[in-house]
Amino acid sequence: MNSVIRLTYRIIRSALDINTISFLILLPVGYLLIMGLMMGSIIHTFSYDGTTLSYVSFIAPGVVADQILMGGSMAGWVLWSDKRTGMLEQIFSMPFSRFEYQLSNLLAMILVTFGGALIMMLVAIPFISLSITPLGFVFVFIYLVLGTLTFGSIMLALGATVRSNQVFNVISNVMFFVVTFTSSVFYPITSKTPGALAMAAKLNPLTYVVDGIRSAFLNTSSTVDLYYIAILVLTSVIFMAIASYTYNRIKLSATV
Repeated sequence: MNSVIRLTYRIIRSALDINTISFLILLPVGYLLIMGLMMGSIIHTFSYDGTTLSYVSFIAPGVVADQILMGGSMAGWVLWSDKRTGMLEQIFSMPFSRFEYQLSNLLAMILVTFGGALIMMLVAIPFISLSITPLGFVFVFIYLVLGTLTFGSIMLALGATVRSNQVFNVISNVMFFVVTFTSSVFYPITSKTPGALAMAAKLNPLTYVVDGIRSAFLNTSSTVDLYYIAILVLTSVIFMAIASYTYNRIKLSATV
């Protein structure tokens, strides 16, 4: 356990420089304040899930949920960087196993996700009215963990596979754009949503994270959350298995 704690601390320290922290904080804050307030001046209130709310109140849970992409990106980037610079071999030449490194990466991205989500909630409080209950906080915790494991595993698989910084950045940036804008972060998925976009949203795990956290914020959680959680458990297991497979196939000159 001490090895896992030390590696987790090292991963967070190596990943969170001033540029990364600025990206993790300023981008979602910009989403919340700029898009929320500007679109809110056009869309004053509307009905969602039987509740009348402002656009800022609608988008805030989505921005909180979007932190899972930030945490996942960090995990994939750290693995790719360690592999490229030879740091991975140095780590494994010490008394650290592959499993400990992988577990530490998962723990680090979960901690980063929760840190970012907490900051977003604090930023959002002046602009929205929360009706969340203790059970709602439990649901938020579950959704953030499962969402982080899903997208973090995707990024870990990417970091273990690609050999170029440019390729990693292009793929991750395109994936973030597509995943974010084909989910319900910025707009509800209704019967009026174009068919292709509605189908993409249903196949997008981020949609279930966003809808679940939004229901928790509005205190409208129901048995449908069990369906959302089951889907996210399935996707997290699948992508964690893929990440483990690609990670264990990384070739090192040292025997580990």
